[in-house]
Amino acid sequence: MKNQLENFRWSKKQAVVYFHWSLRDFDEADYFEMLEMMSARDEKDRPVDPGKMWKQYQQKQQEKG
Repeated sequence: MKNQLENFRWSKKQAVVYFHWSLRDFDEADYFEMLEMMSARDEKDRPVDPGKMWKQYQQKQQEKG
């Protein structure tokens, strides 16, 4: 439980310091939606479908000759 509370406080700190939110903004925000937004990854950082990756590998091998 202590770690969860510290994670919550760290999220609040991030919002205040980096996003310039007020404490009130943070307290009134939809916490779960914000966590989903913060954990969203760029497309290049998302897992790749193994089938798609295999096809790309085969294409590169064919291009090499």
